[in-house]
Amino acid sequence: MPVAAHRSEGPAAIRTDLGAIFVSLEFSQYKWLITSLSPGGGEKMSKHAVAAGDVAGMLGRFAES
Repeated sequence: MPVAAHRSEGPAAIRTDLGAIFVSLEFSQYKWLITSLSPGGGEKMSKHAVAAGDVAGMLGRFAES
């Protein structure tokens, strides 16, 4: 007997059942771009930039999330 899989009401860009935070980093010579997407955030991507080489600033952005 086939088992029906649970489906959400609409398509989602991210699977909210994973309980994961997705982060991307883009490094350039002048700035570092940090983006993140977390479940429960309404699928809105967070986007921040810090000066290139500012490791403390980058880690501070992670701490704020």
